[in-house]
Amino acid sequence: MERRYFGRMSRTVFGILATFSLLLPTALCAQRSFPSPSIKLHDENFKTAKPSRPGPPRFVVSGPHPFVVPSSALTINSLAFSQDGKLLAASKNYGRLVVWDIATQKAARLIDTGFASVGRIAFSPEDEFIAAAAASGPTVKIWRLLDGQLTATLDNPHSNVLELMYPQGSRRLIVFSGPTEVFDTDSGKLIESFPDDRDPVVSSDRSTLLTTAGAQLVLRSTSEWTIERTLPKLTQSERPVFLDMKQGAFVFEDMSDDHVFVVARTSDGQILPVVKLANLPKTWLSFDDNAAIDPHTGLMFGHSGGQLWALDLKTGKTCVSEQSWSNSGALSPDGSLLAGAYEPEAAEDDQKQGGVELWRTSDLAKACHMQ
Repeated sequence: MERRYFGRMSRTVFGILATFSLLLPTALCAQRSFPSPSIKLHDENFKTAKPSRPGPPRFVVSGPHPFVVPSSALTINSLAFSQDGKLLAASKNYGRLVVWDIATQKAARLIDTGFASVGRIAFSPEDEFIAAAAASGPTVKIWRLLDGQLTATLDNPHSNVLELMYPQGSRRLIVFSGPTEVFDTDSGKLIESFPDDRDPVVSSDRSTLLTTAGAQLVLRSTSEWTIERTLPKLTQSERPVFLDMKQGAFVFEDMSDDHVFVVARTSDGQILPVVKLANLPKTWLSFDDNAAIDPHTGLMFGHSGGQLWALDLKTGKTCVSEQSWSNSGALSPDGSLLAGAYEPEAAEDDQKQGGVELWRTSDLAKACHMQ
């Protein structure tokens, strides 16, 4: 199954990419390390919850030799920011959904989902609801954030949910679990189905759905679900992560070439820069890597190989975090905060060591000499 990754950019960023389209050899600049995080968040009530059994071990490629990291009850499977950037949600390996208020650094909502483990999560555009999928199985549930009440369970007949995202409006939800489908969140019923479309990504303004279909990229309006444009795929192993139609650019991960991240245009699908982005941590052998571009600074932020990283598209400078033993990361919608889950190397380590770290991207840029 193919997957793709896309990212967003401002006109400034797009100009930077065009100007420096030949600039990024594998080891252009010395790599710097992340500073200490600005904020640390913990699920304070972890020990009162009943954790599920540890999940399967994760096979990791980081450096020349592969190794195994055990999955534990404290593993965070997915992170998501609210649209206003004030809340951060984490899906936990023991069935809990945690929503933090970033300003107070306290848990604003704890939801015990009833899942053995929680997988993908998504905030509605108005931050009124939060949706979560079981890490294993077809079930998707939706809760109201104000009081944590369950409002819907989707009638999804397919297998494991691989992606979960809201388009425009809070009453529809896109679920990718084999086919790409759209559900009505009031009734829980299926309203649109694209059986040949894979690897969906919704644009940052939620106006456009991008999918892969055979040898093509397909862009659809999320208001009418009509096809606006198709683009040729450049390889058979691309995987989109983030898309910005307004700025006309996206980022994908080429999984056939050491899982490197690539910037391209939505107008014709062509790569910018010509030389693929390198000198970043190698991936897990999974589909959880991610990347996005801050429209204000032109810096790319992402996570792969259990590490967070920053990349200056103008100079090729890279900056990498310490090993976090996690495959979860997220950039806030306004590009101001980068979040990454972290966990102990060994499952028997103190459970309270696990949590989420956040960096202000402006602080990262300064510490990494990217400004």
